[in-house]
Amino acid sequence: MLFTKELLCLLLGVVLFALTYRKLCRVEFGRGWIIAFILLTIAGVALAFRLMGIRYLETPTTRAYGVPFVIAGGDLVNGKWADGGVGLYMPLPLLANIAFGVAVCIIPLSILLHFQSRKN
Repeated sequence: MLFTKELLCLLLGVVLFALTYRKLCRVEFGRGWIIAFILLTIAGVALAFRLMGIRYLETPTTRAYGVPFVIAGGDLVNGKWADGGVGLYMPLPLLANIAFGVAVCIIPLSILLHFQSRKN
């Protein structure tokens, strides 16, 4: 089930990115819109890496790194934390988290583009 959620998040993030970029490539939008798109994309990647740095305890002896998808974990063994990667599909949570961060930052621009293109 988690694998499906990761794939869905990745797919939705890529589709939103592609549709927003395609809409921006029209002649009616100027250079300022494209610059805003690039800056928001960079901010989305930075947000994703910041979210992946969040560490929280799942149980008193287990901790995890990454929101919304866990990219690493650790166990308390003999009073010391032993951290490492989790899961067989390690690149997928990383990509899904990046897609999530970019999508969160691009959604407002996509909504503005939708209303702006209706005015013209």
